[in-house]
Amino acid sequence: MELEAALRSLSVGDPALHERGDNHAWVADWSGDIHGHDVYVLALGARNHPESIRLMLDDYAFEDVRTKHVRKLVRMVFTGDARVTRRRALSSKRFVLEVRADSTEYSASVSGDSMDGLST
Repeated sequence: MELEAALRSLSVGDPALHERGDNHAWVADWSGDIHGHDVYVLALGARNHPESIRLMLDDYAFEDVRTKHVRKLVRMVFTGDARVTRRRALSSKRFVLEVRADSTEYSASVSGDSMDGLST
């Protein structure tokens, strides 16, 4: 799986994913240390749609990530090559995490006043 390969490339201690599922969907998750930060990673997929997944990196949820981009997206986020911007919407503040893999732009956001919870 691309996610496990991405974790292995980041030199995590044990990149093995905890996988479970049924005939229609699957879930794989991992938690551990990446570059001194406690990180939780969750991937959700549908067996009838294997070309993309939903990927959560801590509180950031990336929708419809092409499976061929998973390794690059995860590596870019945890090596500091992703872009984080702060945006204001009405009365709330959001941090947006943006990653470009090939010609596809992925983004995920969380609300908050500080970036203390970021693993990047």
